[in-house]
Amino acid sequence: MFVSYDESILTYAASIRRYFGLSSCYPSDGKLSAILEKNKPEKVFLLLIDAMGYNHLKKKLPEDAFLRKNLLAVTSTVFPPTTTAATTSVRNGRAPNENGWLGWSQYLKEIDDIIIPFRSCGFYNDIEYENNIFMKYIPISSTESELRKNGIKAGILFPSFMEDGCEDFDEMCGRLIDYSFSDEYQYLYAYWDKYDTYMHEHGPSSKICDSYLEHINYEIENMAKSLNEDTLLVITADHGQVDIRRFYNLYNSPYEKYLVRRPWLEQRAMVFQIRKGMEREFEKQFKEEFENDFILLSKAQVIASGLFGSHKAHPRFEEFIGDYLAIGKSDMILMYRERDNNYYKGQHGGLSDDELEVPIIVYQNRK
Repeated sequence: MFVSYDESILTYAASIRRYFGLSSCYPSDGKLSAILEKNKPEKVFLLLIDAMGYNHLKKKLPEDAFLRKNLLAVTSTVFPPTTTAATTSVRNGRAPNENGWLGWSQYLKEIDDIIIPFRSCGFYNDIEYENNIFMKYIPISSTESELRKNGIKAGILFPSFMEDGCEDFDEMCGRLIDYSFSDEYQYLYAYWDKYDTYMHEHGPSSKICDSYLEHINYEIENMAKSLNEDTLLVITADHGQVDIRRFYNLYNSPYEKYLVRRPWLEQRAMVFQIRKGMEREFEKQFKEEFENDFILLSKAQVIASGLFGSHKAHPRFEEFIGDYLAIGKSDMILMYRERDNNYYKGQHGGLSDDELEVPIIVYQNRK
């Protein structure tokens, strides 16, 4: 499936933005907007659980589980379904093509390197760059910062890798309860990452991931039922994951001769920059070898498809999508590794429902 951005996670972000007086170029979601207007909560907390795709909830939790009982809707995340693109879009209400933040690794010409935008370091090397270097060249806003400019109290809550972050999910839930009874925030964006980590390491079908999802459901239910009545809790995800059983390593492969530089973006949404005059040969060989595992799109096809978004693109969007994009559609990934063939058992970035469909869960503790 391809993403319809007017019926996606951006429409729910639009509802929240408009509730607080901000604009959006996307339509609001009717159901969420109706709840906001009817209940008129003083506070809105948006909790995003990394990798908690809808199909995982449906398969792994019983119908009477809190996260399923309070499901408002199932919608699509953005493309690619990956943390860099999706959480950025959720936080500012714009599609990836508008933001320019497209994937875990991106080529930045100013330093002639493929870096990890969220970590300000090289993807293929150990180079540490200045903090927020990608933000320096590709600046983005957030709903929180826009609200603060308008005099509305807004903030973020992250795991411990961020300053003042939470050591575990229990702490995050406890702090959400505390904030709901204080006047510190009217809007709060909270992000939790460990479910995604476990799925990468063990695979989404693993018992470890099943147990952790049960833990998340239990903690969220207890937290939600302890919130102040003036707080509306919205829970969603950035993407889901699929089990990975096969890989192809591009390093020292027949495809090396085509590449201007190493590929970037995601293992299930990989960008290639191809040597001039070799495009047709590359396309022919790739399609013949991977026709059952990947969709290969040229830059022109990517732009025409609106895959990354349908509104006006960032000035550097075309630069960031290279010459070709390979999108995963099976249980296979592409990678470029010089030293080992280790790979994650769970991955995301492709076009399957498991990766794209995310839940919208809404709860207000009204007696």
